[in-house]
Amino acid sequence: MSKDKNKKEKEKGLTFPVFINPKTDFGFKKVFGNRERMMAFLGAALSENITDIEYIPQERLGDREEDRKVVYDLYCRNKKGEQFIVEMQKASQKNFSDRALFYATYPIREQAPKGKMKAENKTGGTESKPWNYALNKVYFIAILNFTLFKEKSAKDIVVEEIELIRKKSGLVFTDKLKFKIIELPKFKKTETELETLMDKWLYSLKNMEYLHQCPEQFQEEIFKLLYEEAKLNNLKPEEMEAYNKSIMEYDDVVLAVDYAEERGEKRGEKKGEERGIKIGLQQAKTDVVMSAYRIGLSVEEIAAITNFTVEQVADILSKNAR
Repeated sequence: MSKDKNKKEKEKGLTFPVFINPKTDFGFKKVFGNRERMMAFLGAALSENITDIEYIPQERLGDREEDRKVVYDLYCRNKKGEQFIVEMQKASQKNFSDRALFYATYPIREQAPKGKMKAENKTGGTESKPWNYALNKVYFIAILNFTLFKEKSAKDIVVEEIELIRKKSGLVFTDKLKFKIIELPKFKKTETELETLMDKWLYSLKNMEYLHQCPEQFQEEIFKLLYEEAKLNNLKPEEMEAYNKSIMEYDDVVLAVDYAEERGEKRGEKKGEERGIKIGLQQAKTDVVMSAYRIGLSVEEIAAITNFTVEQVADILSKNAR
C-alpha cells in the first residue's frame, strides 16, 4: 500500500499504524536516543564524520537561580568538544528564530572555564593562565513540522544552513555557531526519488507513521534496525502508555493549529483578517490547555508542552474549567 493511500485511510480511521510517529516527543527520542542512529543522522545532516558522541542532561540552567530554564529535545557532544542540540518542533512558534539563538548561547557560555586556569611552568610547577576564548563548535539542528521561511525564493529549500557572515564580503565571521533548519513540509520526494542518506532520514521523519514496512531501497543496517525498533508491537507496555500520551499531546497541538487557522480565517471574513486570526489563535491556545488538562496532565506538564508559563496555564484553567 502506498504511503499516500495509507495516510488517507488512517485519517479516515480505516487502518492501524505499524510504526511510531517520530514527530511526537516519545517517537523522536525513541529514534534519536540511540547513539548509532544519532551519529548517522548528524553525519548526514552536517556532511561530516561524527563519532563518539555522548548525551548530555537536557536541562541547562542560567548563571542565577532565577534565570529561565532551557530544555532541549536531545543534546550531545563528541570527543572534540563539539556540541549538538537537536530538536523537533511540532507547530509554529512565535519568535522561533530568537528562541533558537537563545538556546544556542548556553553551550557557548558554558565553555568558559570556572575559576582560574592552571598551566605547567618551566620549573614544573603551575601558574594561572588566562583563557583565550577559543570555542568548540555548537550546532543547533531544528526539525520543523511547519514552514518557517515562506519567501518565494525559499520555497524549495528543505534544509537551510545559517551561520554568522560578514555582510559586505560574504565571508564567514566565525564557524563556531551553526544552525540547520529542516522544514519537513517542504520535503516532497517520493519513495522512488530518494537519493542520499539525508533524503532517507527526511522521508522517514515525515512519513514513518503512515508506512506499513521499511522501504525496500533502505538497505542500510541503520535504517533496518530503526524500522524494526519503531514498530508499535515491539514497544513494552510502559512504552506504549508513554507513546499514547505523547500522541494525544501531539494531536492536540496539530488540531489546535489547524483550528486556529480555520477559525481565524472565518473571523477574518467579518472582522478583518488580522483580528480574526488573533481571536482564532487565542481560542486554540485555550483548547490545547483544556484538552491536556482533561487527559490528566499537571499544570507544569501542560506548560512544558505548550511553551506557556505555569501562570498562563493556571489562568486559562481558572477561566474555563468546569
